[in-house]
Amino acid sequence: MVHLVKKVKKGNTYLYLAERGRVDGKSKQLWQVYLGPEKRFKESTELVLKPGFQTESIQFGLIAALLHIAQKLQLTSIIDQVTKKRNQGLGVGDHVLIAAINRCLAPCSKTQIREWLDTTILKKFYPSLDVQVDASAYWTHFRYLTDENIELIENELARVVKDTFGIKFDDLSFDPTNFFTYINPRQENQELAEHGHSKEGRATLNIINMSLFCALDGGIPLLHLVYPGNVQDASHFRDGALPRLKQRLEELNIPAATVTLIFDKGNLSEEAFEIIDALKCKYICSDRPSSHKTLLNIKPTEFEMHELPNGKKIGVKEFHDEKYGRARRFIAIFNPNEAKWKQETLATKMEAKIAEISEYFSTRVVFSPGEKRKGQGDKWRTRTNVEAKVKELIGSRFKDMIHVTITGPDEIPLADGGRFDVVVSTEKEAIEAENLELGKSFLMTNRDDLALHDIVWVYRQQYLTERAFKWLKSPDFVSVKPMFHWVDSSIKGHLFSCFIALLLLTLLVRELSTSGVKTSIYKAVKHLKAINVTRITIPGRKEPIDQLDKLSPESQQLLDALDLGKFL
Repeated sequence: MVHLVKKVKKGNTYLYLAERGRVDGKSKQLWQVYLGPEKRFKESTELVLKPGFQTESIQFGLIAALLHIAQKLQLTSIIDQVTKKRNQGLGVGDHVLIAAINRCLAPCSKTQIREWLDTTILKKFYPSLDVQVDASAYWTHFRYLTDENIELIENELARVVKDTFGIKFDDLSFDPTNFFTYINPRQENQELAEHGHSKEGRATLNIINMSLFCALDGGIPLLHLVYPGNVQDASHFRDGALPRLKQRLEELNIPAATVTLIFDKGNLSEEAFEIIDALKCKYICSDRPSSHKTLLNIKPTEFEMHELPNGKKIGVKEFHDEKYGRARRFIAIFNPNEAKWKQETLATKMEAKIAEISEYFSTRVVFSPGEKRKGQGDKWRTRTNVEAKVKELIGSRFKDMIHVTITGPDEIPLADGGRFDVVVSTEKEAIEAENLELGKSFLMTNRDDLALHDIVWVYRQQYLTERAFKWLKSPDFVSVKPMFHWVDSSIKGHLFSCFIALLLLTLLVRELSTSGVKTSIYKAVKHLKAINVTRITIPGRKEPIDQLDKLSPESQQLLDALDLGKFL
């Protein structure tokens, strides 16, 4: 019940409105609002109340959800225990957590992160920061994230992921990528940013490489590696990734023989398979079609057709061949939808190429008597020059499928005039042979216990790692960019924060799935971002009131499933 309360302070009486109620069986004051001094009300014949409260909108839903996962993951305590930084303001774990959450909501530079933090529910958990949360603070704390410390942190996180979240390590997908930077050529304390093959097409910029091992059980990232941009994928897989995976499995007491490794043909090498065979782990990888040229001519009718769990149909055919010193199991795959699409694309490109050749020579090989064209001289009067240009226009892609017939003399006399007849036609047999090869791919595996179409399905789950890289390059969430770092230690710390952001988000979606809420990461982020809080500050009340805004049914479902009310 609301009642009037009088309080005497230094001989003056002040009035308050307050309400009491029972909490956990005990009578407690629920709220209190200051009205003013009693003297003012005695002097006035009217009671005039001016609320004087203030409101502000606070970002809540997605932040609270990520905090929920971080608490289950014991993230900050694990990082702080490993880095052993003395207790002085925010720890390394808090800096990483704040940066990771920021990457998921509103990626910004570290100089802007404090301004962003003050608009979120995080302000409630860090109410009196006695140190700056800025770029300088992050540069200082990122120095604690050495390669050895990151390895120890990931080991502990992997244990929690396995034991608390129940993630299975049976199938691990590996894939590398890189990120372009605006870092100038090598400077002091800089070895990561190097010139290499940019997968984003920024050939003139220095790049930084990163690789991931993800569990196919939810696409959860388990191990990340950051390495110089001039290191090739195959050599990194052989010299860096596989040794680190072996070490990780040993530290987690996971027998390598129980793990299936999924990777693509860009990582193939004889040395890598020496390690894989020695580990006795299972593998499913793609192989280069150029290694099986004779099998590219297999007719579609020779494949055994199957329907995958996603409803798409494929054809499979098994064969065995020797590779890297031993007989191995191969699977030839025929994708009818891909074959049809590529055939239509090929036909369209051929039509465009034929039109280009015909248009090019429509006027260039016709001469009137005595004509000598400006800028051309006698270039198109000789048959040899015309044939050379035709070959250049056709290119290597269509050299067997497009045929050009050139009729006329070896050279057109200047006095007589005349023309070369250029006729473009197609080679039907070459086109049919090319179409026969389209839509085919090859896998290599030692999983003899799985049916052919099941092996194809497992390999296709590698999209989970590719999807992770898509998010890391997205400007909307889990974004590596902007990356305003130049020193290697800061770059590694920044990428580690992005890895943690990815880990939190993927675990969040899996947590929702196990709670019976089927959703994608995009929908989860969308509906959780829509959960905001209005913070009401009332004069005379010590603590502000946090009131949830009106929620959609989808947002309410996520709020209840994750019990986010505990953060209010």
